[in-house]
Amino acid sequence: MKATVLRKVAAVLAFLLFTVALLGAVDFLLVDDVHAYSRVMLQELYAQAGQIDTLFLGSSHCYRSVDPATVDARLGTHSFNAGSSQQLPDGSFALLQEAASQNDLKTVYLEMFYTGYNQNASRDVPMACYLITDYMRWNSPYRYRYLWEMGGLAACADLVMPARHGIAAPGDWLSLWKAKLTDGYALGNYAYVSYPEDGEAYRGNGFVYTEGIPKDGFATLLDVNPDQPLSDFGWEYLTRIADFCEEQGIRLVLFTAPLPSAYVSNTDNYQAYVEALQHFAVQRHTVYWDFSLYRERKALDLGMGDYSDAHHLNGTGAEKFTAVLCDVIARDAAGEDTSALFCDSVQEKLTDYPDNTIFMADAMLNS
Repeated sequence: MKATVLRKVAAVLAFLLFTVALLGAVDFLLVDDVHAYSRVMLQELYAQAGQIDTLFLGSSHCYRSVDPATVDARLGTHSFNAGSSQQLPDGSFALLQEAASQNDLKTVYLEMFYTGYNQNASRDVPMACYLITDYMRWNSPYRYRYLWEMGGLAACADLVMPARHGIAAPGDWLSLWKAKLTDGYALGNYAYVSYPEDGEAYRGNGFVYTEGIPKDGFATLLDVNPDQPLSDFGWEYLTRIADFCEEQGIRLVLFTAPLPSAYVSNTDNYQAYVEALQHFAVQRHTVYWDFSLYRERKALDLGMGDYSDAHHLNGTGAEKFTAVLCDVIARDAAGEDTSALFCDSVQEKLTDYPDNTIFMADAMLNS
């Protein structure tokens, strides 16, 4: 009887070991985890544990817009840009908790590009979750909570079997295997996250430098619903982020990276979104800076040549913006009322302080 039980236990263990080995082989052979910005970003985040005091969070409008090297040189901080592609508010919340568990954070800057805060649920964009959870620590409780809240058991299955969402093209397999066996995961090696043909290159601490200028106009991704400028999902996680920061003694600052005036002009009811966040900031005793409405045009001299597409800054624009962001942060720290630096309304910005994308957009339409 005892021998029979031992044989059954041994069979179960053998099956489990075989399953783990099989999943590991599939992961190695098929899954491309070498060429992901978020993989390198999280690797660096963990490598700097205990050092980071300033954290930037948000979608591609965060990681393409804020250069931590410039921030640190100007402000004497140790900052990190934990932006990721299509990062939704629940992803920002998970990364905030993960970073705070390993660092004594003083300030968190949350980039508020409006489309992410108008999603109905995170499960509508599952890859936004996997780009983060695939590379978080295996023992992170925030990793599993994020997966569960996003997609339940199905999302957890994707964690065990990343080939369900990350298979490389067959033509890339040989080079992928070579990278995995050599320097593909080496800390500080950005060769696998630099794409000269696409004009993109990872520059460290989460910042991605992008080249190019808009070629397809400034059509909006989404108009704002004036009756609900943020979705219930957006409000829920923004509130959870604010609550967490308050509990941890972290200052939370809300900001929006500059959007082209032509894009803002094409987005109906954007004013409602601005006012909703301004009201939230007042309630939470903090600030909201929308740099799309920045008043000092000479300081933030952005135009057609500073955007890579209809709504993202390119590298040149990012460096200009980061310098101005640092100036605003310094003025805020000195006790200045920074609200005076921003237009009171979208209409004021478009009437009195538009960038040249307004005129270039008209020229593109008429050409």
